[in-house]
Amino acid sequence: MEKWLKQRAKEPTTYAGLSLLTLGAGQVLKINEAPEIAGAIEQAAPALSAGDYVTGGVFLLSALASIFMRERGE
Repeated sequence: MEKWLKQRAKEPTTYAGLSLLTLGAGQVLKINEAPEIAGAIEQAAPALSAGDYVTGGVFLLSALASIFMRERGE
């Protein structure tokens, strides 16, 4: 199972599917931030599929933080 997961993590289509899954779940569950999360997954996909998990992970975490953090003064 671990080998299978590693192989899937190297394929860009895995992240496209994950992005679409996020959009679909967001629509069903009425999550307003779902499109932004899906976009973050899509943009991190090239680094993640190339095996650069540090860059891809940092990108994803930064994107998610920017989505969920409130603006100052609100």
